[in-house]
Amino acid sequence: MPRITLKNVSKRYGKKVALDDINLEVNDGEFVCLLGPPGSGKTTMLRLIAGLEEPDSGEIYIGDRLVNKLPPQERGVSMMFESLALYPHMNVYENLAFPLRKLRLPEKEIEASVKEVTSLLKIDFLLDKRPAHLSGGERQRVALARALIKKPSIILFDEPLGHLDAKLRLHARVEIRKIQRALKQTAIMSTFDSLDAISTADRIAFMDRGRIVQYDTPKRIYDEPKNMLVASSVGSPPMNLIHCVLEGRNGKIYVSSESLELDVTKFKGQLSDKVDSKLTLGIRPSDIKVSEKPPGIESEVYAVEPIGRENILTLNVGDITFLAKVPPSLTFRPGDKIWINPDINKIHLFDQDGEAIL
Repeated sequence: MPRITLKNVSKRYGKKVALDDINLEVNDGEFVCLLGPPGSGKTTMLRLIAGLEEPDSGEIYIGDRLVNKLPPQERGVSMMFESLALYPHMNVYENLAFPLRKLRLPEKEIEASVKEVTSLLKIDFLLDKRPAHLSGGERQRVALARALIKKPSIILFDEPLGHLDAKLRLHARVEIRKIQRALKQTAIMSTFDSLDAISTADRIAFMDRGRIVQYDTPKRIYDEPKNMLVASSVGSPPMNLIHCVLEGRNGKIYVSSESLELDVTKFKGQLSDKVDSKLTLGIRPSDIKVSEKPPGIESEVYAVEPIGRENILTLNVGDITFLAKVPPSLTFRPGDKIWINPDINKIHLFDQDGEAIL
């Protein structure tokens, strides 16, 4: 399967910069997710790769072939749209056969292709139904089948899970990844949901305002975010972010706010030039240990949210609000006094520009 390479690609719509000097390489057979808020440029990038639009500058390669001027049908690319784009007046069979008929393939070959792809996705029993009579999950699988039926070497997914409820979303994530691996296709999926990206991608390109902020494995995106936007956008519940000052006293350094103080002397070599600076402390809810007795930072339970295998606690530490994950065996109630101990080895620190310094 071919790799995809973007070199210094930019795209504008009037005064709006949709993509700003993008460089990206997707390896053969790799599954990459474009993750970011609405308007960050994800869909524009997919449309440029698919050939639905041309870049204003830069080069797009599929394999070793420059495709900037190549029409969509000659790129070996298929795209599944967020809207699913199924024809409401056609049944499932006709929806799947339509792109093959445009290629003027023999009817027997079309029939064989429809049978193959519907068997693969287990939707062969839906062939006589129209989209209006399908469930959300069934429509999603039909749209996936139509994207796959021409056996593209590259498949692009534009927010394919956005319209599904939580249960169907989980199933669809598994289905898309399973099919992509089975067919060994190169795939790119755009999403605003970090869980979609983390659970499906080999690598994630986090985007903001037309730029790629960080391009890395899901683990490194989660464990080592390059800036505060990535840190706060990846993970559920989101990372706790607390404004603080880095203070030096008696040879030690501390992260301090009115209600919180953490000894971060072990990172002195990395932080010594930041003493007296205003910073933002980041702590993931899963990296906070909670106990009913000291030592630790005294806190008050404000709310308890059970979510099955764990509870999410909302805690007040003076004027600071924390979220912490705890096992359901810890049965706290609003108003309880408890003590928290953040894992000092897993804290994050960001400078005033939001860039990670630890």
